[in-house]
Amino acid sequence: MFGKKFGVVAASAALVSVVLTSCGGAEANNGGTQGQEAAAADSKKSVTLWIFDADPMYKSAAEAAAAEIGVELKYEYIQDETYKTKLSVALAANELPDVFQQHAGKSYRTPVLQSKTVAPLNDTLDSTGLGAQFLDNQLVTEEDGNIYSVPSNISTTLVLYYNKKLISELGAAAPATWDDLQALIKTANDKGMIPIALGGKERWQADLLYDMLVAREDVNAFDKAINGQAKFTDAPFVKAANKVVTLVNSNAFQKGFLGSAYLDAQELFKNDKAVMWIDGSFNFSSLSTAMGDNLGYIAFPKTGAEDVLSATIGFQNAQAPYSLFVNNSSANLDKAKEFAIRLSLKLNDEFVRKGLPGYAKSEVKSESQNKELSAYAADINKTSKTQAMWFGLLSADVGQEYRDLTQALYGGQLTADEFTAQLETLLHTAE
Repeated sequence: MFGKKFGVVAASAALVSVVLTSCGGAEANNGGTQGQEAAAADSKKSVTLWIFDADPMYKSAAEAAAAEIGVELKYEYIQDETYKTKLSVALAANELPDVFQQHAGKSYRTPVLQSKTVAPLNDTLDSTGLGAQFLDNQLVTEEDGNIYSVPSNISTTLVLYYNKKLISELGAAAPATWDDLQALIKTANDKGMIPIALGGKERWQADLLYDMLVAREDVNAFDKAINGQAKFTDAPFVKAANKVVTLVNSNAFQKGFLGSAYLDAQELFKNDKAVMWIDGSFNFSSLSTAMGDNLGYIAFPKTGAEDVLSATIGFQNAQAPYSLFVNNSSANLDKAKEFAIRLSLKLNDEFVRKGLPGYAKSEVKSESQNKELSAYAADINKTSKTQAMWFGLLSADVGQEYRDLTQALYGGQLTADEFTAQLETLLHTAE
């Protein structure tokens, strides 16, 4: 535990009501009428699902899971940033759906668990036998011995994508080192191209890039500092912050990047306006569809002392993965729990089909013909450490303050030394 400042305010659970119609009749027929009502109610059982992932496979997997257990699916996709706000409001207003997806990280998972709004899944995992399908350590058991969620995504990581067409036009190659990256940025600027598209408005891309730069200096720097064995003012953190300053000063990002939304910045890359794009491995599918053979991938360059396969930054950690939760006030609780578990397993099949490592057993065979995705999968298998993004290890209030600090660093309001001094105060005072 990180202490008092790392606490989060729990929200309330939603009570989802299902209105069942009834038919009048003579008292003598009351038993038959009740039977008809029960049958009608059973036939109308539905499950409401909220999802923030835009990949079409989520809807098709949900439809298949709903059909498998005979319920009506009420599916609602909500854009990622909007989703975060809507779910927070729903927790506070008692308006949760039956099943909902949640982001990875302690700052997102803890409020849901502390709200006491979600149902344990142990009984359904056991009674259906579906629990045995999940691989070891892929179901999170909380301190009370209960399993409250099932995975909704694989362990995705930070990826540096590049546009092969633009790289070729520049007569350059994908960067392997810090010097290569600096040279490519200069060449792109000289030719009037955006070197790196970055969506700074939502802040997470910027703080993930800083996390990665620290890991390239020392793969264990964050773990040592957060555990009190080192300081956030030590060399790895200062060097990484100085590299951020260098990137900004060399016009590595598009003009106005701090106010640019993630999806707007992504469009710059997809439409041949930017040479590189820093994002998650979860976007291989959509980017490949949009860019075809122009999409390139490399492991993040060797920008510091560590090798490229020494570590990467993950979007989740083992104790706070992307998850599906079930509202414990669902009118169709048993069906909702089984639906969530079956949906998780069907999603796993889709990841395996794409050539990605799954979190459960699967009889599906990989159909991936994407060489870039295959290269990524090979690199991940050889990568020594996946460092969870810092934000996901911090509580909501501290995580937001950390993102405020990184925004100030990228915006030039703080020097590298000032930034790391404030980082040390924030994280060690919080502890």
